[in-house]
Order: sequence, then C-alpha cells, then structure tokens
Amino acid sequence: MVTRGTKAGGWEFDLAAVRAYLDPEAPPASPPRSARPRPPPCRPAPPPPSDDVDVDLEEIDDDPPPARRRPPAQHAGESTAKQRKDAAQAAMLEDKLRLSRDELVEAEEMRTVLATLLSRLSKGIDGIPVLMVKRLGLDEDALPVLRELVDDLRGQMVIDLQKALRDDRT
Repeated sequence: MVTRGTKAGGWEFDLAAVRAYLDPEAPPASPPRSARPRPPPCRPAPPPPSDDVDVDLEEIDDDPPPARRRPPAQHAGESTAKQRKDAAQAAMLEDKLRLSRDELVEAEEMRTVLATLLSRLSKGIDGIPVLMVKRLGLDEDALPVLRELVDDLRGQMVIDLQKALRDDRT
C-alpha cells in the first residue's frame, strides 16, 4: 500500500505488490516505491535533416514501440461468504441427488445390511464341512480337518474385508 485512504480520498496501492498477491505464480515484483511512478521519458525527436543529407521520410518511424501488456491479474485466493454458502448448498443438493439415484447410501443402513449379510454368510460357512462329508461320502474323521480349513478361509476373508473397508475410508 502506497497511501492509506480516508473519507476524502482513495487508497493507493503498489501495482506490483497487488499482482504478486493475486497471482503468486507470477515472477517476483520489484520493491515498492515510496514516490509516485514517473511517466516514461519521451524519445528525443530526430535531428532536422540538413540540406546536404538526403533523408527519406518514410524511413523515420514516428510510432512508438508497442507496449508490452501483462495479462490482468486473476485472484485465486479466498472466496466470499456468499460463494462459500453457494458452494455448500450445491454440495448438499448433489448429495441429495446421488442419494435419490441410489449412488449414495446412508452409513447406518449400510452397516445394518453388512452385519446381516455377514451373519448369514457365517452361518452358511459353518455348515460347509458337514455338507461336504455327507455329499462326498467322506469319513467322519475328515470333519475336523474340513472345519479347520473353513476357519482358515474365514480368517482370510475377515482380513481381506478389513483391508477393503480401510481402503474405502481413505
């Protein structure tokens, strides 16, 4: 800031400092000046042609070189309260739409469904060794081995399920 504003007059800012604030990726600005910027010096007029020299007036360039214009600085910082409110309302509407399209589910409903599914699956898995002995005509001596095998598979399934649930939270 070069000059602080009052009721009678406006604020004056250093343009390079403002651009650096609004566009942090821009090259660093020169140090702030304490005085007002001076207009660029005028180019001296070419010396008048003498009678001895033959000068072609079309060769003299009266147009100043084009000024390099920097693109206007774009503010990429914080948003206003209205913008934050609008963004929050838009996110809520998107969530309601996803919920109505069954793209989102309620967490408690999902926990209930998973618990029911896992309890039924566990009961079904418990019966597998007995079914194998009966249908395959195996000896009753194979039942403890089959139960141990099913328990190992159940343990691996729990580990895999925990990994999957952990991955979904992140």
